[in-house]
Order: sequence, then C-alpha cells, then structure tokens
Amino acid sequence: MKIAPLFGAGTAGKSFAVTRQRRLNVYFEDRKDGDKTKVAVYGTPGLVLNFSPTTPLGLPLRGLQGTQSALYLLAYNQFQSVNSSGTALATGTLASVSGTVSIAYSPSQVVTVDGVSAYLYVPATLTFSTIAGFTATGARTITFIAGFFVAEQPGTQQFWVSNFQDGSTWNALAFASAVSDSDNMLAVDNLSGNLVLFMQQGMEFWQNVGASPQPFAPVLSAANPWGLAAIFSRAHIIAANDQDSIIFLGQNSGGQVQCVQVTGFSPKVISDPDLEAIWNSFAVTSDATGYDYQVDNHRFYQLNFPTGNRSFLYDVSTGIWSEVQTGPSVIPVRHTGNLATYFAGQTLIADYATNNVYRLDPTTYTDNGVTIIRQLVTRHVLSNFNRIRVSLLYLDMETGVGLQTGQGSNPQIMLEYSKDNGRTWSAQRWVSSGLVGQYLTRVLWRRFGSTRDATWRITMSDPVKFVITEGAFRVRERGGQ
Repeated sequence: MKIAPLFGAGTAGKSFAVTRQRRLNVYFEDRKDGDKTKVAVYGTPGLVLNFSPTTPLGLPLRGLQGTQSALYLLAYNQFQSVNSSGTALATGTLASVSGTVSIAYSPSQVVTVDGVSAYLYVPATLTFSTIAGFTATGARTITFIAGFFVAEQPGTQQFWVSNFQDGSTWNALAFASAVSDSDNMLAVDNLSGNLVLFMQQGMEFWQNVGASPQPFAPVLSAANPWGLAAIFSRAHIIAANDQDSIIFLGQNSGGQVQCVQVTGFSPKVISDPDLEAIWNSFAVTSDATGYDYQVDNHRFYQLNFPTGNRSFLYDVSTGIWSEVQTGPSVIPVRHTGNLATYFAGQTLIADYATNNVYRLDPTTYTDNGVTIIRQLVTRHVLSNFNRIRVSLLYLDMETGVGLQTGQGSNPQIMLEYSKDNGRTWSAQRWVSSGLVGQYLTRVLWRRFGSTRDATWRITMSDPVKFVITEGAFRVRERGGQ
C-alpha cells in the first residue's frame, strides 16, 4: 500500500474540480515528532448541558458574559446575574426584547447596551437600572478600557466615554470622532490596551493619553481599510505568537466579506477564496456571530451564519478551517452554539434556539444527546491523469473504542467514492471500527475499479472517540486515454 496525503486543508467552494475536500466536526493536529503520523485527525468536543436558566418564554440568550466571580446573561427583556448552577441572584428589565446585546464590566460595575438604552448593574448591591444620562444613544457595543466605559454613536463617526471608573455618568463633552474614515462607526472594542474603532470601511486604534474630558487620541499610522461586516462576529483569541488578537468577519474595499485577524496593529486575512465564495453567496452575513474556545493547545474561533445556516471553525494553531454542525442532516446546517464565555474554569456555550447553556467536553461525543456527524472528504487522487485501478483503501485510526451497549457498541465507518470530481457518489459501504477492546481491527475497503480521478467521503455518526492517524491505498496505473 502507498501512504498518501489523503487529507488536506482545501474546502469545496468555488469548484469541485479544484477541490472536493470537506472537514466536518473534526480538526487537525500537527505532530512535531512525527511518531506515527505528522498530522492526526481528532473529533471536535461535544456539548454537555450545564444549566437551563429560567428565561422569559424559555427563549435563547441574547447575551452571555462571565467574569472571575459572576456570570451575566440576557434573554428576551430580562437581565440576570446567576451563579455557577444557573440560579438567578438578581434580575432586571430591558427596554428591548430581541437582538444580540453587548456587556462590559469594571471591578465594580456591569454595563449593558441593547441598541435602545444602556443599563447599569452593581454586583455589590444587586441593583439594576437604566442609565439616565447615557450619551451614546442606540449603541450596540460597549467596552471597558483604561478605567473608562466606551460606546459608539450609531449612524455617526463618534464614540462616547464615561467618567473614570463610573459607567453611570457620561460627560456631554467626552466624545470624539474617527479621523481616517468618513463612514459610520459600528462597534468599539479593546486590544492590548488600545481602543479599537470598527467602521463600515475601516478600523482605527486609539490610546489613552490622559487628556480631559475625553482621554483617547488616535494612532494615525495604525488605521487600516478593513471594515466590520458583522458586529457580533468579533472574538478575542490568543494568536500563534501568544499575543492577544481579535478575529472578525471583515469587509474589504470591494464589498466582499473575508475573515480577518488583528494582532497588535496588523490585520491578516485568515480565510481562503473557497470559504469566501461560500460566505459571499449567503443572502445575509451581517448577523454572523463569533466566539472562541480552547481544547488542549488548540485555540479555536467559531463563526456562525444564522441566515446562511452554516458554522465554520478556525484552528489558530494550524491555520486550517473546518465546518461544524449539530445533528445528522446530510445537508450542511449550523452548529447549535451561538454565544460563548469563560466562567468558573470552563467555556460555556449558549444555544441559538433554546435557553440551554452547555459546557464543552472533548470526551463527550454528542451535542447534549444530539448526533455529531464526523466527515472527511479526501483530496483528489490521480496519477498524471492516466487511468488508475484502486484495489484497496485503508484508514489507520483508533479502533476498539465501542460502547458497551446501544448505538456505538459496534461503531461503523461509512465510505462513498466518486469518479467525477465529487459530483456524484457511490452507494454507501459500511465497515466496523471494532467492538470495545478490539484494538487490532483494520478499517479498509476493497475494489473501487478504475478511474482517472478518485475522491472518497468518510463519515461516522456513532458517539465514540474519533481519531485518524493516516490513510493509505493500493493503486496501479493503467495508462491509456
């Protein structure tokens, strides 16, 4: 058999003839020592129900924010401060009932904006109230930086700054305007101590210079032309060089959406043309949400498109994208996660359709009991465009991991193959990956006939550990036209 690079980093997007690859609910891990393989394939973590907070009408969360000592969430028109089991400690009422909200906190205050008003929660007194003197009317985002709360003024180039360490008071003279672009401001954020202003066609960085009543001044040389395509696609994530960074769905000067990672003052496009072709085919991208989490040394950014009904996962450690989804649908659909935060030593994920809050678990192989489909579509296999005869395909994978009873007691791997660039597929062919303890099980398929181009689609739906170390096939070149 010939060990071959069956799995690559491509994504079926613009043309199946170029690449038919797909990675669904899996990620790659580089193995530096190359013991058995240079790259291993692992299944993404499952979801375990952490709690289901009592929310109005049982609706999904609009906001989720964890701190070192508390967890804050919003659903419908209700704000809640909850403990680690989801029991509400305090509640408050918002003026709005829909749309994602933004939450920022200082050591003593929590400020929420919902596109209508701003609200102050004081943990020490468990009190929640509307901020009467809030100057950034209609703000959708807020951040806390250098002792100040900052919010944008929608429909303008302006942002507003609170009084020092006090989100309840906002000076009518404490504002400034973007200087490098004339388009509207969409969001504010902070990165490595700098205030970040996101606009429709650009972004700016400002630093605290101690001025009054508005303390920030622009870093003129740091402005760049990347606009923000989706306000709540922003997520903070540690970059490969261990620096803080922001990943977001950006918009270039031509109006096309691309995924951008900003580290320091430097933006970098991290999406590829095939992914961008998929995203730009969606009718709406402005509703995208993004969040981050970590598994071992893998730092992930998940990008969800509610209208497009798709979810994508970027691995910062390898630079490789994959897809994630919940459920057994053969048609690509989105993952159930929508918002995330870190609290009490774990990453919490809010469901987009229910009031459930989950925790990630690499040893759980369902999403709260719902099937997780693992799928890999291989690279094209060909030999100088001559006819080849493929007599065997072998997957070296972790076997003998079956469950004691029920689905997964005899885990099955399903294979389909294509001879027309992945446009059509053969009948499904199933083999076992071994009952529990059957560690010497070999996962292989035979007799694929002859073709000039072969691709395989490998699928597993059983709730068991999924690890592939390598792939190999036996092939003979036939020549001819």
